[in-house]
Amino acid sequence: MKDLQTIVERARQLDQTHTPYVLATVVQTSGSVYRGPGTRMLVEEDLQSHGSINGGCLEGDVRENAKQVFTDGRPLLLHYDATPEDDILWGTGLSCSGTVDILLERLPQNNDFHYPNVLHDCAFAGQRGILVTVFAVEGETSALPGQHLVLDATGNARDDITDAPLRDLALTAARKALTTLDDTRLPVATGLTRHHDLDQGKASLLIEPLLPPIALYIFGAGYDAVPLAHFAGELGWRVTVTDHRIPYARDERFPTAREVLLAQPGHLPDGLAFDNRSVAVIMSHNYLQDLASVQGLINTPLAYLGVLGPQARTQRLLNELKKEGVTPNDAQRARLFSPVGLDIGAETAESIALSILAEIQAVLTGRQGGKLREHAGPIHDRPQ
Repeated sequence: MKDLQTIVERARQLDQTHTPYVLATVVQTSGSVYRGPGTRMLVEEDLQSHGSINGGCLEGDVRENAKQVFTDGRPLLLHYDATPEDDILWGTGLSCSGTVDILLERLPQNNDFHYPNVLHDCAFAGQRGILVTVFAVEGETSALPGQHLVLDATGNARDDITDAPLRDLALTAARKALTTLDDTRLPVATGLTRHHDLDQGKASLLIEPLLPPIALYIFGAGYDAVPLAHFAGELGWRVTVTDHRIPYARDERFPTAREVLLAQPGHLPDGLAFDNRSVAVIMSHNYLQDLASVQGLINTPLAYLGVLGPQARTQRLLNELKKEGVTPNDAQRARLFSPVGLDIGAETAESIALSILAEIQAVLTGRQGGKLREHAGPIHDRPQ
C-alpha cells in the first residue's frame, strides 16, 4: 500500500501539470514471482521511477521499454520468463522461477476516464471497488489494451471499453468480485487474471479489488506507541492515536498518524468507526483507561484487538467486564490478543512495535507467523 500511495500522489502531481508518465502494472504471473498482479510502478519522462514491480530485478528493463511508450503513446505488454536458463541469457538477475507480464500505459489519455484518480481515492479517501483492466486482445475487436472498467462499492460502473460484449463480460466479472470484497482484508496485489473468448477474438482481463489502507487505532500515546505508529505508517496503514493525557496526545509526537485524538478519562473518543479492516492496540498502561477501551471495542467488528501486558492482567479486565454483563463470545475472544505480538524476544519499544505489527500482519493474512524455511509450499498464497 505504501508503494501505491507514493505512485498515486506523484501521478496526481504530474496530472496537475499535464506531464505525461508511464504506469507499469503487473497483469499476469505464473510460478514463483516476487510481486503479484496489481503491483505498479510509475515512470517519468526522465526515466525516474516510483514503486517496485519485482524487487529491483525488472525495473531497469521496464524503464527502457517505457521510452517507446512515451514516444508512440501505445500500451505495451512485456513478457518475462524467469526460468534459470532464460535468466542467464537475459541477464536480468531474477531470483524467482516464474513468468511475469507487465502492461505499460502512457497517461493521462485523451478521454474523460482517468482511472489513476480511482486508485488515489482508494489509497487516501477510503473508497472501495473493483478495477478491471484489458491487457491483451486478439482477433477482430474494437477493444484495446489499456482500457478499463471501475465498479464502485455501490454498484455504479464507469469504463472506456469500446467493445460492448467485452464490456458486459468485464462488468459481470467486476460484480462477482464485488460480492467478495468485504472478505478481503489486506490491500495487496491480489488481482485475478481472466481470459475470455469473444465472437471473433479473445481478450485478457485483470480484475483487482480496490481497498483502502488498514486502519490501526492505538489507544495510548506513551513512549512505546511512537515506534508503533511510525512503523505502521511505513506500511501505508492509516493510523489514529488516542490518549486521555494532554501532554501525550500531541500531533508532533506522531507525524505519520492521520489523527491524534484527546479522549476523556475512562472513555473512547466520539466518532470512531470500525470495520473488518480495522485493527486496534490498547497500550495506555492505565488499568481503568484500558478497561474502558476493552469495553468499548470488544463488540466492534475489529479484525484484531491487541492488549499490551501479561495475560493475567487482561483476564482481570475481562472478569471486571463480566461483572458488568459484558462477556465476549467465541468470535470476539478469537480476535482478542494478549499478550500482544509475536514471540521474537522483543525488549525495546521498537522491537515490541515490530512484534505487534508482525502479529497483526499474520492475522490479517491468515498466517501463523512462523519461519518461512519451515513452511511447505509457495511463500505467497495468491488467488488463481
